[in-house]
Amino acid sequence: MKLRQLFLYPREYAGVFRVSALILVVALVFGLIFGSVYVRYMDWYDLEKLESGLNYFVQITDEGGSVSRAKVASNSFNTNGLFILYTTICGLTVIGLPLVVAMLAFRGALLGFTTAYLIHRLAWRGMAFVLVTLFPFAAVIVLVSLFSGASAMTFSWLMVKKVFGKGDRLPTPILGFLVLQLGAFVAMFLVAMLEAVAVPWLFQRLLPWALSQ
Repeated sequence: MKLRQLFLYPREYAGVFRVSALILVVALVFGLIFGSVYVRYMDWYDLEKLESGLNYFVQITDEGGSVSRAKVASNSFNTNGLFILYTTICGLTVIGLPLVVAMLAFRGALLGFTTAYLIHRLAWRGMAFVLVTLFPFAAVIVLVSLFSGASAMTFSWLMVKKVFGKGDRLPTPILGFLVLQLGAFVAMFLVAMLEAVAVPWLFQRLLPWALSQ
């Protein structure tokens, strides 16, 4: 067995990757819609808690407080890095494959909820705030998440076919899968570093403006 065969996917699995990506996009869109709609059904008490958190943040920025860059980086990397780790485990175990779809839907719900709340609370200023502070990083994170999830689903399907199929003696490209997931993990790390640099600076300048009437 050549080591090269452990890195290369069979060509026919490009179609499986596209189908997997499509499934995950549908799950993500479903989550976005659900999160956006959920804001409208929140009661007064829940909205007040969100409001107090927003007001506290703008208060510490007005008083010269600063957001810890290390905390921003660690929170981002812990959340997104763990997502890549979980999709890798799901891909290797196969039985956890539905969790990949569920995790993408949940990510979409969080993003949709955050965006809808800020727009509901701040109107057009909220839209501008989201586009400048949230959207650039969220777009990269979503794309990397879709790539990682689709890679995991493709690898799982390859393993299922290998176990239940007949005449397939090609080695499983496990090293190729792990390299792809490592690339996604590194991408999430770089995004976390960029967020640590940009997010505190953007929030301290744009959030007081967005909350001003």
